[in-house]
Amino acid sequence: MTILVYAVILLLILLLIKEAVPKLYSLIAIIFFFILLHFLLSKSVLPLIGQILSYVNSVPYVSQLVYSALFYQMGVFFKMLFVEQEQETMGEFVMFSVRIVLLTYWVGELAKVLSSFSSILEKLQ
Repeated sequence: MTILVYAVILLLILLLIKEAVPKLYSLIAIIFFFILLHFLLSKSVLPLIGQILSYVNSVPYVSQLVYSALFYQMGVFFKMLFVEQEQETMGEFVMFSVRIVLLTYWVGELAKVLSSFSSILEKLQ
């Protein structure tokens, strides 16, 4: 609830700044974006992820999936920020980078699983 109140207050401040000092609006909007993002991550998202992971601690790859989803969503936020600033190419570059990082991580994890699986199959023969 406090995050919603902070978001509304920031929106009102941004509207005031947009009307009073339109040249500084983009810069201040980006600063407020990062402040609100940090507050949201530290106060809500990371504790929620910790709580979720404590419930499903024994299930394999759940923590990696949750953090991958969070990382992907962060990429979407940054892409939207670049698109709003009329930098669509940079937004697509951010999403491409996020996809490559996630793909690289999961290919490494898949290689470990396939290695274990192939060693089990070799022992069975």
